[in-house]
Amino acid sequence: MTIKTIIFDLDGTLLSEEAAVQQAFDRTLAFLTVQQPQVNAAEVEQGVRRHAAALFTSYDFYDFAVQIGISALEGLWGAFDDGSLRFPQMASQIEAYRLNVWCAALEDVGLSDRRLAKILSLMFIAHRLEAAVTYEDTYPVLERLVGHYQLLLLTNGAPSLQRLKLKAAPELLQYFEKINISGGFGKGKPAPELFEHTLSLAQADPATTVMVGDQLFTDILGGNTAGIRTIWLNRTAKQGHEEVVPTASVRSLTEVAQWIENEEG
Repeated sequence: MTIKTIIFDLDGTLLSEEAAVQQAFDRTLAFLTVQQPQVNAAEVEQGVRRHAAALFTSYDFYDFAVQIGISALEGLWGAFDDGSLRFPQMASQIEAYRLNVWCAALEDVGLSDRRLAKILSLMFIAHRLEAAVTYEDTYPVLERLVGHYQLLLLTNGAPSLQRLKLKAAPELLQYFEKINISGGFGKGKPAPELFEHTLSLAQADPATTVMVGDQLFTDILGGNTAGIRTIWLNRTAKQGHEEVVPTASVRSLTEVAQWIENEEG
């Protein structure tokens, strides 16, 4: 059947959140090793990641963050100043969360220094705000598809956070007719209501729409449930799951474009 609309996920599909976070860690911890040469930067990074995952679950906003699709690492740098839903509650607690994570990571390597932890926390935010890492096939594929299909962006997260990512990669915005962020709707992927809302915003028909994303249990499950054909962008050859079966599985955005064009015949 003819394809008219393509919905793209953002993180892990068009932007590498993993690479951007790593860049922020590398730059922040380079400062730390100048200040404290005896410290093993890799151990501190591991500690931050470990304590972030553990502490994030202990805050009142955790269930809301899961619902919207906000990760523990995103909690280390997002503003969350959206002013709606439970974002004000999250904003009121997030600074303490960040400080506690960095303090705990430093204590793991024998440093009890809240002032240094605060500096590192702020540096990590600044470096993460500067980082925007697209995949090498992101722009070539979007350029190949734009003008031939209606391109939409559907991403989980806080509107303020996702807009910061897009601000760091402003070239992305020109390709999309509509951008829908789960935190502005109130539910995250895979909620079928979010997909239905996205289709409604663009006046798109599920039968002529394809969802492209890297996460089986958000992008693909949600698209399947909403009656949309789905393409799983599985760059690292992860194992599939029998309960969530995409229409197609590919290893690159280039293969996404090829699949779509082949469907058109």
